[in-house]
Amino acid sequence: MKILLSAYACEPNTGSEHQIGWSWIKTLSQKNKVYVLTRKKNKKKILKEILLKKIKNVSFLFYDLPDFFIKIIKGGNNKSNSYLYFLFWHVFIYFKYKKLIKENKIDLIHHVTFGTFRIPNLLCLCNIPFIYGPLAGGEMVPFKVLKKFSTKSKLTEVLRNISNSYVRFSLLLNITLFRAKKIILTSETSRKFIPKFYHKKIQIIPALFNEKFFYKLKKDNNFKICFIGRLVEWKGVEILKKLFLKIETLNKKITLDIYGNGPRKNNLENFIIKNNFENKIKIFGHIDQKKLIKSFKKYDLLIFPTLRDSGGYVILEALNNNLNVITTNAAGPKAIIRNYDLGFVDIFNTTLDQIANQFFKKIKLYYDDKNKKFYKYKLNKLLSKKNKIKKIYNF
Repeated sequence: MKILLSAYACEPNTGSEHQIGWSWIKTLSQKNKVYVLTRKKNKKKILKEILLKKIKNVSFLFYDLPDFFIKIIKGGNNKSNSYLYFLFWHVFIYFKYKKLIKENKIDLIHHVTFGTFRIPNLLCLCNIPFIYGPLAGGEMVPFKVLKKFSTKSKLTEVLRNISNSYVRFSLLLNITLFRAKKIILTSETSRKFIPKFYHKKIQIIPALFNEKFFYKLKKDNNFKICFIGRLVEWKGVEILKKLFLKIETLNKKITLDIYGNGPRKNNLENFIIKNNFENKIKIFGHIDQKKLIKSFKKYDLLIFPTLRDSGGYVILEALNNNLNVITTNAAGPKAIIRNYDLGFVDIFNTTLDQIANQFFKKIKLYYDDKNKKFYKYKLNKLLSKKNKIKKIYNF
């Protein structure tokens, strides 16, 4: 089968959305001829990985908007501007490549990244079966927690929630949903934002890939924990601060390493200085994915206190490298892990202090329980490429 993937983000060894895009390419190219529409910006890393791993059956169509578009729309790396660029990119690729798509007799078009239902994809107009997703975006920070966010973060969340509501009124989005043969959502939380007329097309399938469903991970006592993610409030940065103040009362040997950048970095640095935690908490910023994975062996726990998430690829990276995890029951982590010994931290109808306290109790249990040697994790079987492909492409 000839499949065209619309994969705006698909850099190898990058993580997050890029890893999702790259996973689809590797999986589908094993038994199909795959054409990939992606950004020219991704070209260098992609070609290097293709040669290194000798990946076959893939042809890339690299495209970026003209330079003046990039300067006007993406100037300053503003997130909302980036989404505007993403929208225009999809409009332009349709008109640029629709003839090529027809000439190559493509059997199926599949939009995989970015995984958001807020942006239409005009490739649905090509009169070829079109799959839209996996998509997310309906995840919301619980109201009790949102009340404690900074004014700027509150405004960001409110605008995001308003933008979710415009889906039902958007002509281009409704055309995309109407033309799609299937709409793949990563969790039930996004379903309510899709007009009911299209619900019969919806399937709930996680965006990530993983071939292992059960883990039994050894317990370590290095007294080192880590956090990996963007330093923004919805990722749980304030929870980290409250949590570490509690950890200090439990065991002064425990240290926290933070990997990531973001607008709350300065706030975190001030917290560290104010509490004399310079030797206890280190911020490393963003580092190469391969280097990050190598560092996992020195930690006991990954703390992932997300308050809304559609994925959580770092959870799989941790489990696949024998690093135990404590996370929340946000949609993303719940789509990956069905249940595990340490148990989810409940973020609904609770305050930031209560969430931090739940994390503290689980960390305390981890270090106090001398009889516990292993922790078990049961994962969603739809993470497997075989199960995922069978469910999505079974027309």
